[in-house]
Amino acid sequence: MKFSYYIVFFFLTFFTPLAFGGSEPWGLLTFNLTSLAFSGFILFKKKSFAITSVSKMILSLLGLIILLALLQLFNQHNFLQKPAYFPFTLCRYYSLEGLSLLFSLSMLYFALTQIAKHTDEIKNLILIMTVNAVIVTLISIGFRTEFIQYFSGIKLGSAFGPFASRNHGAQYVMMSFFLSLFLWLPHFILVKKQRLPRKNIYYLLFSIVLFAGVFASHSRGGVIALILGLFILGLLCVAYSRKKINKKIAVFTILTIAFVVLIHLVITYSATIGLRQFGTGSDNARLGLYAAAIDMLKDFPYTGVGFDAFSTAIDAYLPFALREFPRYLHNDWLELLLSFGYIAGTVILWLIFVIVFDTTKLFKGLEREKQIRLFILCAGLSGFTFTGLVDFPFHLPACAVLFFITLAFISANTFDKKIREINLSIILKIILVCLSLFFLWQNFQYVRAWRNFVFVRQFAPQIQARELSLSLEYYPSPKYIRHALAGKYKMLKSKDITEEQRQIIKEDIHYLSGFYLKQYPKDTTLSRLFVWTK
Repeated sequence: MKFSYYIVFFFLTFFTPLAFGGSEPWGLLTFNLTSLAFSGFILFKKKSFAITSVSKMILSLLGLIILLALLQLFNQHNFLQKPAYFPFTLCRYYSLEGLSLLFSLSMLYFALTQIAKHTDEIKNLILIMTVNAVIVTLISIGFRTEFIQYFSGIKLGSAFGPFASRNHGAQYVMMSFFLSLFLWLPHFILVKKQRLPRKNIYYLLFSIVLFAGVFASHSRGGVIALILGLFILGLLCVAYSRKKINKKIAVFTILTIAFVVLIHLVITYSATIGLRQFGTGSDNARLGLYAAAIDMLKDFPYTGVGFDAFSTAIDAYLPFALREFPRYLHNDWLELLLSFGYIAGTVILWLIFVIVFDTTKLFKGLEREKQIRLFILCAGLSGFTFTGLVDFPFHLPACAVLFFITLAFISANTFDKKIREINLSIILKIILVCLSLFFLWQNFQYVRAWRNFVFVRQFAPQIQARELSLSLEYYPSPKYIRHALAGKYKMLKSKDITEEQRQIIKEDIHYLSGFYLKQYPKDTTLSRLFVWTK
């Protein structure tokens, strides 16, 4: 593999977590730009592409999701319109943000399957990822909430270093821990003599730091995902070992008991070991969100509400005001079903099952060392999949990229010998490039709007009003609409404007809130502003 590829890979896996997980618009733009530029280069550099049985199914799944989301993107409805039988979205701009990330990750996945084919190449890439993860983990443990406060001046009690959420920090560190096992565990298990040569001792230290980092994050989901992943790893290693069946059953029983006991201890003594207590307001809010999402799905059973668009109307289904939670469902798998409805959602879940089944078929035909390495990657994905049931790691670039990179490693030729060489037509390549440019332009507009909102406070009220209006022209996302109109409403209390200017601003707020309420009815903030300025 070329040295330049390692440089790009280093940047993606080191910059993204330190850029607040890539969660802010500028972080998302940088991540997408780097991923798509790198993937586009590979796309046009290679004449033929190697497709394995697993990568064929993964690409089919990703292609289906992207195609459905694109159809929804250009068919926007509002909450009060009669449900259609053709895919639509309740919010084009929320869909754009999520879809741009998914498209970049899919392109990156495809590119990595073409350049990371052998075990040594994968090991080198994982070493880069592990070193980066150790650095990020040490920074997170040392700075905790102070990292974000140092750069933004905002103190977040739930932050973990550069991650605004401790859960996302734990998901990133947990996934990195399993990748670090790839470096030394197979040698430790198989080689009786000199199990830990000098370089493997360093790798072991990396794993210890990452293991401790999961607990240092104080995330319950991260700790449970770590235990679950280790349990899956143990089961796989025992199931495919050459031991007698009675010994396998005995070890299975011991592992299961240990897993149940550990989970029980985590739940019972969560507060004692620095985790939040179960049954708190956070848990109740999640349950309320899930119930509301299921009610919403009953109203949009065939088409769903659109990719990433559920929060546009979630307030209408909630019995309480949801102010402290982000606009994601805190369950990426349920949100995926809600996005596309029962029909397409069932097809997507079936494809996921087929991918899992095809991956398990790879276990039998591998030599023992590669088999253990594949077990490690699958165990990490299992832990990450669990976190997707209680949070939204697939929406954060720093976490999602680890998942997709690991998928690319599992799809590598070194694990899957069923390889087919294909040629992509120039028309398909041009379509992919056009989609890349489209998403990057939308990301750029997203950054322009975000920049105005961040820096507008230092200007005079008249300039603030102009800049906020420009932001809505760049990217009229619901969250920016709310911020812009709420910001203008605060100007009404300013002593630096005349009565005539105050009246003009008031009329402008009333007109715009009414205009955008037609697109996003049931929006609490817009409804209040419309009434207050009447």
